[in-house]
Amino acid sequence: MATYILYCGSTSIVIGDLPEAGANRYTTIEYTDNLIQYCLDLVIKGNFHIPGDGDALLERIKKQFKYIEAAGGYVLNSRGESLVIFRNGLYDLPKGKVEPGEDVETAAVREVEEETGVSAPKIERKLLDTYHFYRWGNDPTIILKKTYWYLMSIEGCPVPVPQTEEGITDCMWVDDSHIAEMPDKTHRNLRILFNLKIDGKI
Repeated sequence: MATYILYCGSTSIVIGDLPEAGANRYTTIEYTDNLIQYCLDLVIKGNFHIPGDGDALLERIKKQFKYIEAAGGYVLNSRGESLVIFRNGLYDLPKGKVEPGEDVETAAVREVEEETGVSAPKIERKLLDTYHFYRWGNDPTIILKKTYWYLMSIEGCPVPVPQTEEGITDCMWVDDSHIAEMPDKTHRNLRILFNLKIDGKI
């Protein structure tokens, strides 16, 4: 049975099977229509597990909120350094919405090129998908975003250029000695990607 982790503010919600390693980290609850709003508004806090059919639960949740898809890349240069951007006070990775009629791999490459100025990154393999809820500005609409992540490579070490109109103030190549700093200074749904690099899985 499928398992998904949905990030919602300071809360993470596992739907479907609960990994054995996380059995003591989550409170088992039933899904209610107000759950996501309560998590975003910090009415409730913690990490929660909703047992059941993960695929069916995800489809129910997708229909309840505005659902969008995005794609992005974890890019390595020829020296094995990671391409990291700095946006809104946090370390981030290049990503963005999939345009109508665009396939996700094309979107991932385009977003890397647009946000960092690095041309023609090559997709090596699919990494994972992340899900997170958010609101935009003062709009009360709750959005569920699924992001498809790909491992990419680039020849040499081109100088990246931040796309400032997207709130990106810096982009840089980061060696492994500094990647360990990233999980504490990034979005919760991106920690897993930096941790893959730290654990030698990228």
